[in-house]
Amino acid sequence: MKLRNIILSFFLQESKKEFKHISMLEKQILARVKEEKELEVELDKSFLPQPRPFWSFRLPLALATTILLIVFVGFLSSKTPVSAKGSIIDALISLRNALQEQLTDLLTNDPTYRDKDSQKYKQAQQEWCSVSARPAEEQEKAVTSVREFLDRPDASINYECIRNPNENPDEQPRVESYTVDFDRFIVDTKTNLIVEMSPKEGTWGTNKDGSRWFSPQKEYDYTPRYSLAEAEVLAREFIQNHEKAIGKIDLKNLNLETGSKGESEKNINYFFTWRGETKRRKLDHPYTTCRADIKKEDADSFENGLPCITVKDENFTPQLTITFTQGGQLVNFINELGE
Repeated sequence: MKLRNIILSFFLQESKKEFKHISMLEKQILARVKEEKELEVELDKSFLPQPRPFWSFRLPLALATTILLIVFVGFLSSKTPVSAKGSIIDALISLRNALQEQLTDLLTNDPTYRDKDSQKYKQAQQEWCSVSARPAEEQEKAVTSVREFLDRPDASINYECIRNPNENPDEQPRVESYTVDFDRFIVDTKTNLIVEMSPKEGTWGTNKDGSRWFSPQKEYDYTPRYSLAEAEVLAREFIQNHEKAIGKIDLKNLNLETGSKGESEKNINYFFTWRGETKRRKLDHPYTTCRADIKKEDADSFENGLPCITVKDENFTPQLTITFTQGGQLVNFINELGE
């Protein structure tokens, strides 16, 4: 395809790091171009077609990208290779940012995308996750952590999405999710360390005959190999032996709480939670609350006769939780020691 050759001819001049970052955008653009079989015919008919809504997802984006690249080819002769290269990279990054912004608005404000179970919503959400992803070399660090966590250097890791745990649109995404078989891993994008591992949620429904169906579930080993005390040793060894994946964790100043739970003696899970001292932490995004129990002299403002204050911090108890089956299989891991 001509468009692929144009893109590759420029990006092959880039450093390895730059090429990996842009290659994701190339694939997205090419996927859209591929959907429109008569793209070249349309270009021959008219260089400037009639405006159409951005979210037709096919011809407009592909056409805009093609025109953008053709224009760049036109002025390459008047610019040095370095400046031309930079112009193309900047333009594609701008295109990526515009696509991300439009998808965010679409998923947030467009009423036709309110049904999160619809294929329309799922496709748009998948587009957003893809275009918002970190560069490949950064994701590779997260993948390495997941493999270290599992002690499986050849594990197949699937990227899901990048997100903001507080679901605040004004805050930069801080964690990524990856899946391996039936498990989901949450990775801190700043440190590339795993902060959570838990089973993926399954799906279920009702058949026409009234019976229930369930998606395949993860099978756990409940062979009675370990007692609660022996499983605690497993938990401590896991934390100590997986520093590369979860970071260096010092349990000395944390208080341990243990417990066990199961539907019967044949499927017992052991829980271990290490907690630190409760402290105050500042909120990234303070909020205002209005209540009758707030003293008038402490109020920042009043609303409908109620005193209001701005909450700028909150109590926070750092903790680490890890769960094993009685057969010694890890069920989940949650690190909430950081602020």
